[in-house]
Amino acid sequence: MAAETPTQIEGLRSSTQALEHSIADLSDDQVRGPSLLPGWSRGHVLTHIARNADAMVNLTTWARTGIPTPMYPSREARNAVIEAQAGRSADVLRADVHESHIRFMAALAELDAGGWERPLTYGGHNRQGTGADIPFLRRTEVEVHHLDLGLDYTLAHWPEDFVEALLADIAASSATRDDLPACVLVGNDDEGRWVIGGGGEEISGPPPALLGWLIGRTDGVGLNADSGVLPERGVWL
Repeated sequence: MAAETPTQIEGLRSSTQALEHSIADLSDDQVRGPSLLPGWSRGHVLTHIARNADAMVNLTTWARTGIPTPMYPSREARNAVIEAQAGRSADVLRADVHESHIRFMAALAELDAGGWERPLTYGGHNRQGTGADIPFLRRTEVEVHHLDLGLDYTLAHWPEDFVEALLADIAASSATRDDLPACVLVGNDDEGRWVIGGGGEEISGPPPALLGWLIGRTDGVGLNADSGVLPERGVWL
């Protein structure tokens, strides 16, 4: 196990507890209301969070056994399940989020040293990584989609360590992607500097706002670009 993995697991626990607190009192009407993601209700988002936990169990199985086990059979199959289950009651959705988290944490607990180090391929861009990446992958899903629920959880609530880690992760992978703008993100007051897509004009602002814009969650409010115009970017799911 990498030295930072226990800290990442604890961060995942904390993020999941915050999510469960936010949804504890949602009504059926509220879960059927719109989320911040186009075309998705809160029920879609909560279903995705739960099914992603099961997908992470698949990835953890790959790490444990060495047998390639993709997160999802296909993007189409993933979307079909989300659509089929999105209309469930608030109580059922809450239970699904909680129980899928428990299943995932139990799977993580079974990993030995070899599992944490085993090479894996994951995500829509077929990234190469190891079992040690799994806790942060899951935390990213929880934190970003918690925001997408459109409740009282905002960019300002994202934990500082999560924001910095995800910006660093995106920067590290951006050289092999063509869906990210070429720029340099600069945190206010020396809060960090992240080169995206090989670099370009500087965009400055608070790190949570930089991350929210980069992954398509805001229109760039609170940010400043050298050119005065922020580059185009899509919505990351």
